[in-house]
Amino acid sequence: MPAKTHPQFQVVQNKKLGAQISRQLVEAILSGQYKPGDQLPPERELAVMFETSRVAVRDALGALIAKGILSSRQGSGTTVNQVEQWSTLDPEILMLRDGDSTFDQLQEVRRIIEPELCALAAQRITQEEIEALRSLSDLPLTDTIDQHVERDTNFHLMIARITKNTVLQIVLSSISDLLKEGRRRSFHVPGELAAAREWHKKIFSAIEKHDVEGARRAMIEHMGQVQHSLDGYKAVIHHDEDK
Repeated sequence: MPAKTHPQFQVVQNKKLGAQISRQLVEAILSGQYKPGDQLPPERELAVMFETSRVAVRDALGALIAKGILSSRQGSGTTVNQVEQWSTLDPEILMLRDGDSTFDQLQEVRRIIEPELCALAAQRITQEEIEALRSLSDLPLTDTIDQHVERDTNFHLMIARITKNTVLQIVLSSISDLLKEGRRRSFHVPGELAAAREWHKKIFSAIEKHDVEGARRAMIEHMGQVQHSLDGYKAVIHHDEDK
């Protein structure tokens, strides 16, 4: 029986070693290099392949076991699980498995939820919350992409908090990682940061005035702008891939 050929992994850097290792292992599994039922190499071999410590490998494997992607039994090594056992609610798995369609699905969810969040916020916002939301409503053009992502995320989460609806806050928080990745993509498209900045101002203005319908409408139109930016990102990526 010929020896199994293992993927050619990239050497991992010092920052977030476990996350880098786990991501590459998931990519190898999704590409079919490791199939359900296959055993992964032992920790010591993976450590050599990634040129890192066994501790970092153990952390990565532990994370994938927690997500249902792998199983580990004493004396049996680490085995790839059937896809049905994976935690499909995990954002990283969704992004790696479904690619661009993840963000199309995310936008469907946002179009359903976020306009009504704005409408509720316009009804329920207090003066103290108006000042807090005002401070989050701007997206300074001098910020880095990561800073923009954090500001944008905090703005939308603050709107959810203003509704005083804990369930809605949980729903939005649970998809926070997906939202951040979507924003990261959209902000790479020229002109979309400035567009998002203007929509944040319009949304804030409507909520501040307790304009329920205006807040709802502004968020609906903002979601259209976000979809446009995501479509722009996909077009750029696919164009680069075709070169």
